[in-house]
Amino acid sequence: MLKVLVGQKAKGAEELKWDSITQDELRSLASTTGLFGGTSTFVLVGVLYSDRGDDFLDLADALVESPHTFIFEEEKLLKAETEALTKAGAKIEITKAAKKEFSFDQYGVAAALATRDKKRMWLGLTLAMRAGEKPEALAGLLAWKARSMRDAGLSREIVSMYHDSHRGAGDLALLLERFALTL
Repeated sequence: MLKVLVGQKAKGAEELKWDSITQDELRSLASTTGLFGGTSTFVLVGVLYSDRGDDFLDLADALVESPHTFIFEEEKLLKAETEALTKAGAKIEITKAAKKEFSFDQYGVAAALATRDKKRMWLGLTLAMRAGEKPEALAGLLAWKARSMRDAGLSREIVSMYHDSHRGAGDLALLLERFALTL
């Protein structure tokens, strides 16, 4: 049996090194049964698009008819290889990668403050707030960066802004945006 896994990993199988095994050795492995009549599962990673990918396509028919299971893990599978494997009778399983949810880049906001890049800092702050980050956490991050830059005036300004917002002098999110644009 021949399986091709795209975007996933095989578990509980013996991994064969494609670079160190010859085509004849693989054909022999596919045609012989186990010592006590059992079957085995073998995994080969990144075979199709290696230097010897054509050798694998030549062996596909023999691997499909084998009593053993051969699993090939690939990152992608192009149309020509998919058609050749389907003709040989291989089972192809494609798993789509799950999209990662956006989380703001806290180091990017801090780096923008360090370089005094108004645009990057403002964009970073607005993206962070849209992603649900609290303005208090952002103010703390900026105050930390200002202290690490040894800029006492900047640090004092950010801390004052934080305290003023809690005294009712304005919304901290708006004060942070105004601060970013007046750097």
